[in-house]
Amino acid sequence: MKKDKKNFLKFLVVAIISMALGWTLSAAGKVSDDKLIKYLTPIYESLNAINNYYYERDKVDYEKLVDHAIEGMLSGLPDKFTHYVSPEMLEDEEIEMSGEYGGLGMEVAWDGEMKAVEIVAPMYGTPAWRAGLKSGDRIVEIDGNPVSDMTFMEAVKRLRGKPGTKVVLKVYREGVKDLLTFEIVREKIQIVAVREGLIDQGNAKIGYVKITKFMDKTYSELRDAVKDLLDKGVEALIIDLRDNPGGYLDQAIETAGLFLDKGIIVSVKDFEGEEEVYKVSGNNIVKVNKYGSRIIFRKDLTVSRDIDVVVLVNRGSASGSEILTGALKDNKRAIVVGQRTFGKGSVQSGLTLSNGGILYLTTAHYITPSGRDIHGKGIDPDVIVKGEEKRETKKKVLDYTKNTIEVNTDDPYIKKAIEVLLKGK
Repeated sequence: MKKDKKNFLKFLVVAIISMALGWTLSAAGKVSDDKLIKYLTPIYESLNAINNYYYERDKVDYEKLVDHAIEGMLSGLPDKFTHYVSPEMLEDEEIEMSGEYGGLGMEVAWDGEMKAVEIVAPMYGTPAWRAGLKSGDRIVEIDGNPVSDMTFMEAVKRLRGKPGTKVVLKVYREGVKDLLTFEIVREKIQIVAVREGLIDQGNAKIGYVKITKFMDKTYSELRDAVKDLLDKGVEALIIDLRDNPGGYLDQAIETAGLFLDKGIIVSVKDFEGEEEVYKVSGNNIVKVNKYGSRIIFRKDLTVSRDIDVVVLVNRGSASGSEILTGALKDNKRAIVVGQRTFGKGSVQSGLTLSNGGILYLTTAHYITPSGRDIHGKGIDPDVIVKGEEKRETKKKVLDYTKNTIEVNTDDPYIKKAIEVLLKGK
């Protein structure tokens, strides 16, 4: 029996290592296979006991047990962005990244210390945004059920639901004594990646683009929007990244390339300390690593340096938004206006497990062109805005599925951006 168990565990270790898609881990910080077997033994013993002695073993869903075991293990990591998506939840994840799903419209992470769902950013115009939820809020209760009794993905599943149904959230907000209550009606969320608008300031025309999320077509939609604004004769641009939680790395890199003719966009440092550097050289975006350099993207538009640029950020600007912000700030291509960004500078790589689920594991950090690791720190703006944007809560006023937008020049962020841009005129 002991020999069989040891053989099984050795097989399990090999299977886990092979799941890493051929990655080779460095010796630094890595435990030996014998220790790994020691750590895995209680898991196998627990499953074996359930299988042999549990009173209602005929009702046991072993796939569910494994899902919970993985989620429980990840909750022990000092990292709120590593997470597991079960096969059951995978379809919902794919639907969301395609830009259409049913729910509240916000990016979330897991706060392991509080055992709550942390809001990274409510996306523009969505029910969460209109209700007044903010980056940094912690959801501690969903429909009367404590989030502390759920896994992260269970909580996410409860937040999503059929359009037209209500969900009641209890929320902890830093600096507020009592929990806040939000009753929100779920909607079919249709994320429009890029919207454009025009600000007419007498003798000056200022273009405005709002990037909601870095999705499949963000680069191409932004390129078209910027080209349209340039054709209208704008002399300056405002790029609004407030409450943009990020998305695909390649889209953030390609987007930054629109505004740079040379310079580093971002570096990605992995668990071994190796770096991949993404930079612009003319019309090419090039990736450089220890194996050499290669062109990964050829852009078909570069915004002239004669066009002044302001980037708007707040605490909900995270990940891909911070890549774009850091690239333009460090290359002195834009003035950053607003508040300190979220500070999500980590890269999650998806490892497909043998059960069909995906483990999104933090494997690297983003480094800005100036060499800063902004994870947990964020990016400070050049010009601070203390006020908050005014959110229109009436749905009829806010058709957020359109590609064009009427720019609210009473918004303190936009007011400050216009002031900064006109100062040099």
